[in-house]
Amino acid sequence: MDSGTTTQLITVGATLGGVVLTLLTNTFVEARKLKATQRAEAQKRVADHAAWLRDERVKAYASLSTASEEAFQLIRAEFIKLPKERLEIETRWRERRSELRKAHNQVALFGTEEPRQRGKELWKAARNGANAVFAELDAGAPKVRRESLDELLTGISDAGDRFLEACRVDVQGPH
Repeated sequence: MDSGTTTQLITVGATLGGVVLTLLTNTFVEARKLKATQRAEAQKRVADHAAWLRDERVKAYASLSTASEEAFQLIRAEFIKLPKERLEIETRWRERRSELRKAHNQVALFGTEEPRQRGKELWKAARNGANAVFAELDAGAPKVRRESLDELLTGISDAGDRFLEACRVDVQGPH
């Protein structure tokens, strides 16, 4: 072989080697870029899901707070009229109780542990207290005792305050 052919073979070999190294390097770089993109997308999905869950949690907390306030207002304004207008008051109470239960279920679904527990206490305070008032009437009481209403309203108010504090800590963190 003459030196010209040898030089051409060396040049062709070096060029092919360079092309192969470039292809390997590009493949490696592209694979790393793809993995980085996939990691970034996964992190974005996790962040989006966390934001969605937080929004749902806040909506659930607000819903239970509103439903408990509506129940509180109904009890304060209407239960004093018992036993007069019992059917209408009981119908409105069942509607409020149903809304309260639905809101509590949303907190149970989306809330964190402390607001779940406090929400359940709130729901039970309203439900059990109102049931006790109706049980007094069913037992023959001529009217609702003021102490029973005060106890019911205080129970709802105190449970509501504990629920709101638990929600605040969950959403904003401790002071």
